[in-house]
Amino acid sequence: MAFEYILSTTFYGSFVTLLAFGVINFFSYSIHYLSNISKQMIFREDGYLFAWLASLWVGGVPLLCYSIFIYMAVYLWTRRKKGMPVYPKNFVLFGFQATIMVILFYTTKDFILFSLFTGLFLSIMLSLFFAQVITIISLHFLFDVPWEEEGWREKIIELVWIDAFSLFLFLLMNQFLPTIESHVNMQLVSQTCLMIFVIFRYASRMNSISQKQQMVETMKELQDLNNKLSMANNHVLTAFAASLEKRDSYTAGHSERVAKYAAQIALGLGMAPKQQRLIHLGGLLHDIGKIGIPDNVLNKQGPLTEEEYSVMKQHPLIGEELIKGVYQNYPLLNEDEKATIIDIILYHHERPDGKGYPKGLSEEQIPIWSKIMAVADSFDAMTSTRSYRKAMTNEQAINVLIQGSGTQFWKPAVDAFINIKAGG
Repeated sequence: MAFEYILSTTFYGSFVTLLAFGVINFFSYSIHYLSNISKQMIFREDGYLFAWLASLWVGGVPLLCYSIFIYMAVYLWTRRKKGMPVYPKNFVLFGFQATIMVILFYTTKDFILFSLFTGLFLSIMLSLFFAQVITIISLHFLFDVPWEEEGWREKIIELVWIDAFSLFLFLLMNQFLPTIESHVNMQLVSQTCLMIFVIFRYASRMNSISQKQQMVETMKELQDLNNKLSMANNHVLTAFAASLEKRDSYTAGHSERVAKYAAQIALGLGMAPKQQRLIHLGGLLHDIGKIGIPDNVLNKQGPLTEEEYSVMKQHPLIGEELIKGVYQNYPLLNEDEKATIIDIILYHHERPDGKGYPKGLSEEQIPIWSKIMAVADSFDAMTSTRSYRKAMTNEQAINVLIQGSGTQFWKPAVDAFINIKAGG
């Protein structure tokens, strides 16, 4: 049999083999890394599955039992020396892993009858893969790690490829070494070479994984920092909008109301929730450019002169430049979403008949969200008290919207807003 062929090329049961696997199992516990797989649990990864499966191929179940004994002895001694608790559930997990490994080993070991290299590697892969599947299932049911936690299953499974390739090389080396093991000294040299290979592989494996984990954690920290900075930028912008309204007591709450009306219109038009949220954000910021308008124009007690009105009409352009600078590296919005916010700020005073500002766009040239914002902005302006006029009633303002529908205002947005108001 194929398994007997592999065993026949080893010094099964010899002192040198027991010594070699004793050292291998010691280092399989000692060289490790820790990874957070949930808020409550840290996963400790080392190379004992590699050592146990190697034991099966070299010496069958007896050598596996010896390896498990050595590993458990190191595990208990280390934890007690460091004053760390010993969890009985871990022994249940070890038992499940060893059992599935033995079952898969005896099920797949004859694959090497068809091809030594392919069959051996496939058998190793399947044994390690299903042992790690048992690990995942056990972590869920024994240790209550939630399935919703992302990334921890991938962290466990990705180690299979590394261990399978390393064990494949180890067994091939172990198979051909007996040709030079005619003397006890040569046995020691050959087994020492194998141990050095395994220990080096353990160390390089853990080093590469640790480096990857450190890189992932660093990237996560940078992303978190970027998100915090972006949120801070958002708070600054909304604070600017709020401070802007405080410059004019007559427009207090204007941006919040416009944002609410615009989101309602977007809902009435059947736009997606994501677009509704973008339009709401655009509503909060639509007048941000008025920060650059002088107080004597912004807070004038009475109608604006033509010259003053020309100054006021610059606020969409000022707002566009301001938002472009702030949102340039904003990670929470993609480029299309940023463009939507900018369109709202820049074009919310454009009209379908081309008589709006700042660019005199008409009809389809005006983005839909900007046309929605124009209706919401105008309605709130008309129903708000100014220093030079009283607020209109809702009915009066709606009549103005109807009269301007198709010329000053986009008709679908007007119709959607009227339906919203009619529905209460």
